[in-house]
Amino acid sequence: MKRNFIRHSLNKTLVAALAVGVVTPALVIPATTVNVDAASTYSTPFKDIPSTHVYYDILHQMRDKGIITGYDDNTFKPNMKISRQHAAVLIQRVKTLTPKVSLKQYTDIAKSHPYYEAIMQLQQTGIIKADSKGNFNASKDLTRGEMALVLANAFGLTAKGQHTFKDVSKTSDEGKAIAALFEAGVTTGYDDGTFKPNESLSRAHYAVFLYRALNYEKSTENPVEVPEKEIPKLSMDMSYEDFNKVVANDKKLYDINDESSAPREIAFNNARFKKLLIEGADYVKQTDFQYKSVNSEIILEEPDFVRVLPPGFLPTQILISLNTKTNNVSFAIDFTSEKTVALTRQLFKLAFPELSSLDTMIDEKAKEAREAYALEKDVLYSQREFRGNASSEKVGDYNVRIGTNQRMEFFWIDVEKQQ
Repeated sequence: MKRNFIRHSLNKTLVAALAVGVVTPALVIPATTVNVDAASTYSTPFKDIPSTHVYYDILHQMRDKGIITGYDDNTFKPNMKISRQHAAVLIQRVKTLTPKVSLKQYTDIAKSHPYYEAIMQLQQTGIIKADSKGNFNASKDLTRGEMALVLANAFGLTAKGQHTFKDVSKTSDEGKAIAALFEAGVTTGYDDGTFKPNESLSRAHYAVFLYRALNYEKSTENPVEVPEKEIPKLSMDMSYEDFNKVVANDKKLYDINDESSAPREIAFNNARFKKLLIEGADYVKQTDFQYKSVNSEIILEEPDFVRVLPPGFLPTQILISLNTKTNNVSFAIDFTSEKTVALTRQLFKLAFPELSSLDTMIDEKAKEAREAYALEKDVLYSQREFRGNASSEKVGDYNVRIGTNQRMEFFWIDVEKQQ
């Protein structure tokens, strides 16, 4: 895999940061309906989150989805406060963020900062702003008002009316964000009719608010149905213009609203890449995956996908990249999902039928990595027994690198044809 996929700005300190624990003061959070049996159990529950805890299921579900993790001693430390930098990392894990403002360096965030990428992505979306001196204040506790701004902006929540909290402005950006969370059922505030926007937020509450925002977003999905007759039929001899019409109108297959994710003609005219876009759609339609980008990268993702692997390395499930200079095509995938691996194998054989002999190897290496990750995902990468399983294979005129590394950041299939 080309090294442009690997950003080492998030190093081993990420493990500690993502142990974002969480517990709660006397705040009222609306009762959450969780689709699990009353007697649900988890193989390794947090030692400090008993089954009687009001958020027992939510916290363990968030843990099992890879959004939060515990500490080395299998505790969650729910009452600890969440910092602004950790809140930034968790948002980056669950949302693909679109830049809305130009990059503006924080005075106190150097490029060497372990969470530089996550913080700067949020800065470009306008979600978290600097103070009057241009500082981000990474270690400072996140307040409840700031939490409302972060979640409302990240999930695109807006309010139709006004909130009723007596200690919050109804006209400020923060007040509007709080109203949006209130209408979405993410929070109800305190029993005395206050929201306490300046109070620090516990990690448990941040996890619960994030859980509820994720589920609210999922419950309000309403893709636009376009009559099939209005959508040109996919075919290898179709024009670039007609393909653009398909992408714009077939909302069941293409979840693309951003111009930067729309088709690029230079990629469309590449024979292998076009085959993945046209004939590959037949394989994608047999799954619940959707195209999230079809420019010089194909991004495929399930609607309920939650990133499990370290953030900043692979932000999606399947990433297929075209090098428009060399015409080489590379795959980077989340190997923890068997469905992801199965679809990738189909697409790889479609793009490279002359390399179909590698299909079994791809399956075996992905399975080995998946089993290793299940056992050692919470172990510091330098202390893992699994050392990676990447290997280079020569098939005819091709050099193919297959596997993952000790960090288990993603699984790659990197194809290079000898000139």
